[in-house]
Amino acid sequence: MKRALVPGVLVLLLALSACSGGETTGEQAEATPAATTAQAGAEATDTDAPLTAKTVEPTPEPSSPESGFLAEVRQKLPDNTTIPNATDAQLLAAGDQACAQMAQGTDFSAVKVIEGEQPNDLGVHPDSALIAAVARKTLCV
Repeated sequence: MKRALVPGVLVLLLALSACSGGETTGEQAEATPAATTAQAGAEATDTDAPLTAKTVEPTPEPSSPESGFLAEVRQKLPDNTTIPNATDAQLLAAGDQACAQMAQGTDFSAVKVIEGEQPNDLGVHPDSALIAAVARKTLCV
């Protein structure tokens, strides 16, 4: 008799759990549609808005070749530059030296205007070459 009682109890427990799981309280019934509506509204906002490009402000023209040279050199010098504390006067003098070397036929990649600068694996003095490249398009006339 005990064996017949166990399956009957299990069936009864399953039936009760199914009944209690299917019922919802008033709060649950009200919260579910509101949450669904809020999610639908968020999705509609994300997908209905047109895709627009960011407007890029044009860079103002430098007031002089010297200011253009300085701005570009300072922007392009790497964080590990050999001349982190170079003054404007020193950079302009290096630019003038680079122009003079290039006027004598030296390629910008072979220019050396920084005392003590070590060449990289390709034999180029990177900071000097950068100064020469920028000077060639801004300072050298």
